[in-house]
Amino acid sequence: GNLRQLETLDIRGTSIVMLPQTIIKLQKLQHLHAGFPTKGNYLCTRHVLHTYGFNQLDACTSLCCRAATPCVMMDKDYGGVVLPGGTRKLKSLHTVRGVHVSCGDVVIQEIGRLTGLRKLGVMGINEKNNVKFCSAISNLSRLESLSVQSDKGCLDDISLPPKNLRSLKLEGRLGVLPVWIKKLQNLVKLKLSFTTSSQV
Repeated sequence: GNLRQLETLDIRGTSIVMLPQTIIKLQKLQHLHAGFPTKGNYLCTRHVLHTYGFNQLDACTSLCCRAATPCVMMDKDYGGVVLPGGTRKLKSLHTVRGVHVSCGDVVIQEIGRLTGLRKLGVMGINEKNNVKFCSAISNLSRLESLSVQSDKGCLDDISLPPKNLRSLKLEGRLGVLPVWIKKLQNLVKLKLSFTTSSQV
C-alpha cells in the first residue's frame, strides 16, 4: 500500500489468490496482471475431492474456512485472484488480467465501475453470475481486449458490447457463439479455446 508511484503490478506465476485491501491506495496503478495458467500450482479442491472423498461444496468450504483462501479453483486447471472491495477507486487502471469472479458479485460490481479499462481478463463466469457480469461489461465502453472463461451460454446477455473491442478470447463450453459478436465492427482477433461450438 506504500508503493504510491507503482504503475504495474505483475503477480503471475505466484500462489497469490486474493489481493490485500491496501491495493486501493495505489492510485497510479495502470496494469494488474495475475493468474497462473498452468496445472498443479494451487491448493486445488480436486486434491481434497480425490483424497478425502468430499463433494465440491464441502471441499470448497473446507479450503476457504481453514486456509482463508477464496474458492478460485473448483474444477478448473488454473486460478486467478479475487479483487478486494474498493477496487473501483483505481481509476487509472487500464489493464486487469487474471481475476476470478465466481466467489460473489462484489468483484463483478467493482469491475463494472472501472470504466477506464482497455483490457480485461476474467474467469469463473457461470449461470449464477452471468447476468451481472454481462451488465458490467456493457458499462466498459473503452474496452479493447476481453478474455473470458465461462460456462455454456453465460455470455448471451451482453446487450451493449464494447464498440471498440478489437480482441476477444472466449474459453469454455459455448455451444454457439453469442449473437452480439456480429456487432463488433472493430474486432480483428477472435480466439476460441476449449469450446464445443458447432459454428467453428
